[in-house]
Amino acid sequence: MDDFRKLFRRDAMDTSIEAAASIYPSLKRLQLEVIRFAMTRPNGFTDEQMNEFFDTHRSTYRARRSELVDKDLIVDSGRKGSMTNGRKATIWVLKQFSSSPNLQIEF
Repeated sequence: MDDFRKLFRRDAMDTSIEAAASIYPSLKRLQLEVIRFAMTRPNGFTDEQMNEFFDTHRSTYRARRSELVDKDLIVDSGRKGSMTNGRKATIWVLKQFSSSPNLQIEF
């Protein structure tokens, strides 16, 4: 249950809590989808590219990517890419593509 509470702010509105509750059962499935996407991008990807791949503009996949960063499975490549609006964005990469070829992914 503590993991569920991490999905929303302490002062979150009811709608945010309901959204978190709706995604909680599929959290690991969505994390796995992000891992699979990252595996197809050995040179890395931006959040914008990831959202384009998943055909969304919402934060669902970005949040899952962030969780995978917290689990040290996806890392900041140290490089920046350009977004469609011209701004710079972090290029994320699956850790196994950055420095650890024998990474074991466990869920």
